[in-house]
Amino acid sequence: MNSQLSQNEIRKHIYSIPPLLLAESENMFHPSPESLSGLAGERIQSVLLTGCGYSYAACLAVKQAFQRITKLPVQILPAIEVSRFTDLGNPGLSSTLLIAISYSGEVSRINEALALYQKHGALTIGVTGNPASKMREYCRFLIPASAPPLERALPLRGFAMTYLALLSIGCTLAKMGDPAFSVSEITAEIMRCAGELEAALPHMDEETYAFTTHVREAAAFEFIGAGYERGAAFLGKIEMMGQAGAVAVDEDPEQWLHCNFFMAGPENIGTMLFLASGSPALSRGEEALAYLLHLGRPACVVTDSAGYVGPAMAIHVPRISDVTAGLVEMTVPSLLTGYICEMRGETYSRGFRDQWAIFRDGRGTTKSKITVR
Repeated sequence: MNSQLSQNEIRKHIYSIPPLLLAESENMFHPSPESLSGLAGERIQSVLLTGCGYSYAACLAVKQAFQRITKLPVQILPAIEVSRFTDLGNPGLSSTLLIAISYSGEVSRINEALALYQKHGALTIGVTGNPASKMREYCRFLIPASAPPLERALPLRGFAMTYLALLSIGCTLAKMGDPAFSVSEITAEIMRCAGELEAALPHMDEETYAFTTHVREAAAFEFIGAGYERGAAFLGKIEMMGQAGAVAVDEDPEQWLHCNFFMAGPENIGTMLFLASGSPALSRGEEALAYLLHLGRPACVVTDSAGYVGPAMAIHVPRISDVTAGLVEMTVPSLLTGYICEMRGETYSRGFRDQWAIFRDGRGTTKSKITVR
């Protein structure tokens, strides 16, 4: 890897993810969070996950695994949909489990959603990296998910810890419903993922760097994924916008073919398509790829198919499942974003300079008035 990129902060964080997973998985899963013992015997018929930004990306990435593990219907909604648009007359509210994530524990819409559901009889779990935050005032159960800090704070390690926390909650619910459920199988899957990711990262890094040089002047970026790959697509969008300051969107392949296909200037839109070999959406993604290439978009495929050789550039990742997809695939758009910042001389999050300085204390998300109906 080119030495001038060695100080890339996002790249440093990504290389810290596998050791973080190896170090923290046992802590997160064994034993199950004792603070959730109060859920035993509760009548839970559905689960609602909510978050903002990276937390919302974690919800999208974990949904399929969470639903399969718990055998409960799982819905994901943006925080403002939960806090401001919930039908409070819905009789199912009392049997809903709301899991709301804010790594800082201070995001107003997340705490507002927790307070609303708590007030109207739902079960509430808050997941945070800051157990001393305001969040503790608004939820019945609080799950800590803090990552040991690096020299510069970026949300990526928090994303990984949030992801683990959500899986841990899912395993706890599964164990309550079925004492024979094996938490160790999930833990082993995470540990396998961490080890394989650590070994594969240098090659993934090289392939991502190659794609970045191909799209370094792109006018916009797009990330496409469905199901358990949608979280990585959403994360790619928010990283490219928030860290590199570039125009970016995310979509699933079906909606992409209905709408985004018609975007002007396709040759200037750097496009990343997530194509897990085991995904139920694989065939539709492959169809979308053919149209991407027809349009002349500079595209790359993120795939866990070791033998993949196609007409588009490829970034090869370790074998993934619904449990590990979010952890593995989040690394690729993150590396891409870090290199775009390097190549364009951009400071992460604009360095809170000029008109962005107002957001240095997070006031846009944490200083908003909390209103509970």
